[in-house]
Amino acid sequence: MFAAMAAAPLQAHGVIGQRFFPATITTDDPFAADELAFPTVTFFDHETAVDFDYSKTILPGFAIELGMDHVNSHPPGEARERGFDNLEIAPSLEVYRNPAHEFILSTGLEWQVGGTGSRSVAERSSTYTPTVKFGKGFGDLPDGLKYLRPLAVTGTVGYAIPGGGDEPNSIEWGGAIEYSLLYLQNNVRDQGFGKFVSHLTPLVEFAFSSPTDGSGTTGTINPGVIWSGKYVQLAAEAMIPVNRASGHGTGFIAQLHFYIDDLFPHSLGRPIFGGR
Repeated sequence: MFAAMAAAPLQAHGVIGQRFFPATITTDDPFAADELAFPTVTFFDHETAVDFDYSKTILPGFAIELGMDHVNSHPPGEARERGFDNLEIAPSLEVYRNPAHEFILSTGLEWQVGGTGSRSVAERSSTYTPTVKFGKGFGDLPDGLKYLRPLAVTGTVGYAIPGGGDEPNSIEWGGAIEYSLLYLQNNVRDQGFGKFVSHLTPLVEFAFSSPTDGSGTTGTINPGVIWSGKYVQLAAEAMIPVNRASGHGTGFIAQLHFYIDDLFPHSLGRPIFGGR
């Protein structure tokens, strides 16, 4: 499989067929790419987190992501806790592409490396989460539904396995529903949008965790918008808890994201092996 991917031409960042998928900020997108998300800032349920994530392609279609965040937690009536959470290492492999139907499927593993973060906020044991991710654009809809063609969905499903302690296994699932104004402008009908507006993608993300011990699903629904340029994107979303167990009050998440494969296509943005 690796040999076949190494012989394939490189794909532009987040592109499948006529569709560009911006990098979602609450859930992982299905692309193996060279990219840097820094910072991602989250304010939710009396906690502030600043995240760093860097993804590097090793072979075309295969990348490894490194991530770590700094947490500042201050629940009412409790002592403030702050420090770095555990390092996360996440290899990702694109296993299927269908440009005609704007579809991509990938698989991967998220490894939260126990003991690499601060004792005040990080678990001492590791957690392993095999995942499956997909993206699907609706550019193949008939002419009668042409204004739905800018729609796209992404999704991810993982099975989290804590390496120690009393935490149960859980199903981690989520995704995004997107409407690309750039796709509408370029592939459906010219709406006369300016350069800024045409690069906006309104979306709703959702991220849930369902423990296998039946203790109840928690998560958030995150409406927001992404602006995508040639080299960077800016994104912002509200975070709305789905129930009381998920948190209190509406939160906020924002991200500055760099497309390393477009910024440095002949150096840092190339796969280490098999790049052209």
